[in-house]
Amino acid sequence: MGVSALMDIAELRERGTAQAPAPAGGRPGSTTLTLGAEWEALPAPAELAALLGRVPVAGVRLARTVDLSALPDEVIVRVVALLRECASIGARVSWALTLGADRLGLVGRLDHLPAPERVTVQQPCRAPAAGWRSADSFGLLYFRRGPGFLSVVDQRPESAGETILADPTVIEVFLQGLAGPAWTELTADPERAAAARGLVESGLLLRVGGHAVTLPVHMREWPLGAALLGGTLAAAGKKKDEAGE
Repeated sequence: MGVSALMDIAELRERGTAQAPAPAGGRPGSTTLTLGAEWEALPAPAELAALLGRVPVAGVRLARTVDLSALPDEVIVRVVALLRECASIGARVSWALTLGADRLGLVGRLDHLPAPERVTVQQPCRAPAAGWRSADSFGLLYFRRGPGFLSVVDQRPESAGETILADPTVIEVFLQGLAGPAWTELTADPERAAAARGLVESGLLLRVGGHAVTLPVHMREWPLGAALLGGTLAAAGKKKDEAGE
């Protein structure tokens, strides 16, 4: 990510309180936001997105390796949500990943998110056969808001293309899942439980033990002719919005 000044979440919050929103298309800041020195101190995804909309940074760095085989479920979903929000706003992310055989299947569920700089696969498990797909492809799994519906586009080869979510309960569960809540919060009644199970089965919601997180990136604006940072917005080209905001 290059050499830049470092900033923690406390300083970002302080600056965000005093600073006006950054202009659209403005130059990135020169400071790198460092998160994850203490996993329990990670900001909520919505808070991070709001703060980075006010305080531009050069990038976001996770200070510690994300160990999918050792971290608690609630930390894993929070990390996934933060990576997703960084992808949504085009913030470059520097992070490293460790996993074992018990979590190897998660790679294909997560590789639409910003690519890690290093992946360590614990022995005796063999390494994943394929690379991290977002390093080469933009817009693999994203959603946009429409009037009373959500349009979810999945461009991964094994998946189904566009899905329209119009049921109010399904939309509510999908949006609540952005924060990485406890599974019990998403499934508080039979209707919400059925919606959550359906989203898991369709690959739009990832359940990790007793928690869950929505996977598609919120495509707030589609960059035109962009060649931006970290594989997240690289080679975007010209694309037509799938649904209005």
